[in-house]
This record gives sequence, C-alpha cells and structure tokens, in this order.
Amino acid sequence: MSNVLSPGLRERRKAETWSALHEAAASLAQQRGLDQATVEAIADSAGVSARTFFNYFPSKEDAVLGLREPVLDPDESAKLTGAPDLLAQVSLLLVAVGRSAIGDTDAARRRELLHRYPNLFQKHMEYIAKAEALACQAVVDALANDPSWSGGTEGFSPGETARMIVMLASVPVRFRAKSPDFDPATGLTPEDLAPAVALLHHLQRKFS
Repeated sequence: MSNVLSPGLRERRKAETWSALHEAAASLAQQRGLDQATVEAIADSAGVSARTFFNYFPSKEDAVLGLREPVLDPDESAKLTGAPDLLAQVSLLLVAVGRSAIGDTDAARRRELLHRYPNLFQKHMEYIAKAEALACQAVVDALANDPSWSGGTEGFSPGETARMIVMLASVPVRFRAKSPDFDPATGLTPEDLAPAVALLHHLQRKFS
C-alpha cells in the first residue's frame, strides 16, 4: 500500500499543523507572556520540531497573531476596470488582499494580545506593505490591458505609475486604520472604507 498522501489529505494535514502552531503560540503568549512564547516552546506544544515551525511562520509574532502570507484573488484583481474609479477599486483590492492575511482566527484573543503587546501591531503594518506589493502588480497588469495607459504617464514606466496609484489608493486604508475606532483584530471591510474613499474623492475634486 502506498504511503504517499493524496493532495487533499496533504493540504488538510498542513492546515491542521498551521492551526496547531497558531493555537500554541497564541495560548502561550496569552498565558505565559510573549517572551515565554519562544519558537521552541511553541513547536513543542504543537508536537512538531522547531524546523517545521519555520515551514509555516517566519517568526513567533506571525504565529501568535495567526498571520498568513497575503494572496491576490484573481477575481478581485479582475475588478480593476480603470478610470474614473481606479483609485477606489485599488483601495478595495488592498482591503481584500489585507484580509487574506488575517484568516479565520480568534479575533477577541488577537485584540487582547495587540492591546497587551502594541509592538505586535508592527507585524500588521508589514503585511499591509506586502498587500500593497501584490496590488501594485495587479495594477501593472490592469494598465497593460488598458490602451489609454499604454507606456504609463510621460517619463514614467508602468511600474512607477502603478506604484503611485497604489500609494494614493492606500491613503484611505491607512487613514481608516489610524481612526480611534479601528479594530486591528478584525481588519477593514469595504463598508469601513467607504467614508474614507468618499473623503479622498471630495478632496481630489476640491483641489483639482
């Protein structure tokens, strides 16, 4: 009988190991403190080796928060239809990519840990930067398929143009993320973003 796991079973095992490591990391940080939640302690609690830990998380902080590498859903990037609403479309794309990094984990526990250890919030900012990089590539592809943007703006490459668009589109995201009622444990939703996008459009019209 073959010992080779089927693709479905392999993926399930990987998901179970990821969950076990995240649960061990978050529980140790919550019960013993972040300093005590070492990679070795997390791996031991999850019943795997420290080497295996690094196949799933780049650091203990990522494991504590249950952060995943953000992914770009092709269906979301296909919504980039260009002007006049490209900035709003890219803002929503950033939210969608950012939410893919959070996943379905215990928001209440994440909220408590972020409150207790504010330095963990830096991890969220790192994943926002990763989301922006993915969105930038999606914008490059969208501009390449739009004849009106051929060659980017004069003197700038499509990549530079896309980077500027993503930077502008990230303004509502960062604006909302710094609001007093923003909850980093649950992240942003398109509904959360709508007022900030509307404000950006108002300022664009006012100063154009």
